[in-house]
Amino acid sequence: MRDTDFLVRMRDEAGTLRALAVTSKHLVEIKRKQENLSPIATAALGRLMSAALMMGDWLKGEKDTLTLEITGDGELSHLVAVSNAKGEVRGYVSNPSVILPPNEKGHLAVGKAIGNGRLVVIRDLGLKSPYVSSTALVTGEIAEDLTYYFAQSEQTPSSVGLGVRMDPATVEVTHAGGFLIQLLPGCPESTIRQLETNLAKFSSVTEFYQEHGDDPKAMLLALLDGLSPVEEGEKPVCWHCSCSEERARHTLESLPKGDLEEMAHDTKDTEIVCEFCGKTYRFSPQEIQAMIEKKEAKQ
Repeated sequence: MRDTDFLVRMRDEAGTLRALAVTSKHLVEIKRKQENLSPIATAALGRLMSAALMMGDWLKGEKDTLTLEITGDGELSHLVAVSNAKGEVRGYVSNPSVILPPNEKGHLAVGKAIGNGRLVVIRDLGLKSPYVSSTALVTGEIAEDLTYYFAQSEQTPSSVGLGVRMDPATVEVTHAGGFLIQLLPGCPESTIRQLETNLAKFSSVTEFYQEHGDDPKAMLLALLDGLSPVEEGEKPVCWHCSCSEERARHTLESLPKGDLEEMAHDTKDTEIVCEFCGKTYRFSPQEIQAMIEKKEAKQ
């Protein structure tokens, strides 16, 4: 079994459905360790990043991005995952140390931690304005919310499964990933019935990976059993933050002159902290003053 994360795409032989699956335990563990996320924060963000990776696979342009953003009224009030066509993803969660009792099934209460709110999908394709659509959260469990989003906002019948499992003793991520299956126009009733039968027999993403290994290809073959699945390709996926000193500098340069003048008069360096990876970029008062002069020269 591989020791890297990867994504697999399939379709049925007739081309009336498309399916993706991903294993993401390594990149989710990177994020967990990076910010010392609590189990429930790890589960919530891990699910969202897995979904973003699968939806990001549909992007075409090298600079295109897909953002999934959840805002809720629970203790995990804000989650963001950003992916691209290269299989890179980064994510952010508010209140990374939140702890809640298990739900009635004994599982991590992700839905309760997020609460009521909205799911926003942003596709930035390099045009004048990004495509933005949203729906209300149904359960806060993320997979169900995405299924609802596809049905309501994109009128595409879909089935989404997401999961993150951790070792109870070490809280390290042992399994993570998901699947996304969509019915395309002209999909026959026989295909729908077979898919429903397969989904009814399917336990969960993490249980499948625990029993069969972290193999998204095997998971799709099980979900598409009897539908003559055709593999369309696979690619590695990974955690990647695109922050840089140049981006941080550009952020400062875009601020009003008055704000920059306050920073320049301070004896301490100005710090810009990336919310995705926590990296800090520092700029001296002299550097801030140079930004002011640059701004004045353009006026």
